[in-house]
Amino acid sequence: MKKIKKTNKIESKNNKIAILLVIICTIFTSTGQILMKTGTTKTGSIIEIITNIPLILGFASYGIGAVLLIISLKYGELSLVYPFIALSFIWVSIASIYLFNENVSLINWAGLTAIMLGVSMIGYGSGK
Repeated sequence: MKKIKKTNKIESKNNKIAILLVIICTIFTSTGQILMKTGTTKTGSIIEIITNIPLILGFASYGIGAVLLIISLKYGELSLVYPFIALSFIWVSIASIYLFNENVSLINWAGLTAIMLGVSMIGYGSGK
């Protein structure tokens, strides 16, 4: 019996680490999206695309996010970890307001709230 309890503690710890990694992953991927949006202002020729620093940094940020996702999937349960990817919608929406002066409609806010509630319920459920 004690061995089963230890395994559950280890699995719980691994899931928490995996959730933390996937949240950091969403920050990197959201940053990548914002950088790529910023870089789209200078994309006339192929040379401008290849030498576009925000685009390059955006792809690099996406790459770091992908590595973090792979690690989080290694240590956590897929059904628990993957829904946290939805946090990217929240980060990008908030950043879009401040960085690009975009308007977020009431229905979009309702959707973002639903995402936050869903991710919170998944996170809360993982602790049980």
